[in-house]
Amino acid sequence: MRFGLAVTFALLLAATGCGTQTGDGTTVPASEPPAVEPTVVGIITQVAPFEPVTEGCVEPDARAEPDAPVSSDDPPICPDPDSSLLGTVLVEEDPTAASGDVKVSFAIKNGTALLAQRGETYEEMSFGDLVEGKTVSAWADGAIMESYPAQATAAAIVLSEGQRP
Repeated sequence: MRFGLAVTFALLLAATGCGTQTGDGTTVPASEPPAVEPTVVGIITQVAPFEPVTEGCVEPDARAEPDAPVSSDDPPICPDPDSSLLGTVLVEEDPTAASGDVKVSFAIKNGTALLAQRGETYEEMSFGDLVEGKTVSAWADGAIMESYPAQATAAAIVLSEGQRP
């Protein structure tokens, strides 16, 4: 039931937006978190910066069948050079729980609001400020994939008050 509630909030957030889009399509991150409850409040247990594959990769085949089998022997697909992906963070409601708690792997993009709470105000921070062991509130932007851990694109990540980035 709690996961269903998180999905409802995520859909509401997608409808309200989190950042501001400029005329050229660039998203400027919000300067404060969304006005809805976060998808998860928890501890960052894993941070993975995006590292594009640049050697030995192949261009995506637009004619490829989506249900065609793949193999670990297949070469990697070259990433989009204009990708806005900065990396991913895993946020766990209770890192000591083996199962049953909320765990969400968030993709962090250039338009994600990354903020540190300072009393009633929020300061911008960078992807590098997201480190394991920090307590954060995180909001999903759009759909949340029903896997374990769940997967979503982050609309906002807020470092809890009292913790320094």
